[in-house]
Amino acid sequence: MHKTARQKYLLDLLSEYGQVNIAELVETLQVSADTVRRDLADLEKQGLAQKNHGGAIALDLSAMNRKGRSALLPETKQRLGRMVAEKIPAGSTLFLDAGSTVMAVATQLQGPMTVITASLDIAQSLSDRHDIQLILLGGRWDQQQRLFAGSATLSLLERYRADIAILGACAIHARLGLSASQEADTDVKRAMLAGSTRHWLVADHTKLNHCEPYLVAGLSDIHQLFLDRPWEELGDAGSVQVNIANAT
Repeated sequence: MHKTARQKYLLDLLSEYGQVNIAELVETLQVSADTVRRDLADLEKQGLAQKNHGGAIALDLSAMNRKGRSALLPETKQRLGRMVAEKIPAGSTLFLDAGSTVMAVATQLQGPMTVITASLDIAQSLSDRHDIQLILLGGRWDQQQRLFAGSATLSLLERYRADIAILGACAIHARLGLSASQEADTDVKRAMLAGSTRHWLVADHTKLNHCEPYLVAGLSDIHQLFLDRPWEELGDAGSVQVNIANAT
């Protein structure tokens, strides 16, 4: 197996299971331990993994930029995107958050509808769609997060209202709710929730049972939660409607 293919395989394993063991990889890939270590070291240099105890390597989600996170679980995100898009009523006005999972929702939208977003990537993906009225929120450009943020963005957001806010997640915890790694991103998410009637959250399993420094909202503020697998730790979902995108 070529180096690029091996590293993609390793990244897929990390995304699926959270961490991998070098000894097990040697047996599975039929390569030397040194080869596995070099591959894992390359992933670590790219900010995609971190060394762990016992010869294991784990995903380092908190250190990844949006480009790095977008490389994870592409098929899973497309399934989630389809499931979310199919539930959006025609003619809706949407706040769309930034991030690769919400991007997957954007690519599956069926108009007519209005999309309001601070994500340049999502805006570009919808820029040629005649069935979608697009509103791009400007402001200070955050290159790492791939979004506009800051006081100008928040001021623009206050002018709009939406039927549904569709958010991505940096981290979700059953008790501590939705949190984000950057304060500016958190402010945009909060403003989208404040200006919308319905609150939807879409996330893959790598975001579950984690916390980041900045609180966005409790799960009681989310009306629909879209996941790629059941979330045992959630327990009684209360007012949250949980939707699971099956691997079909």
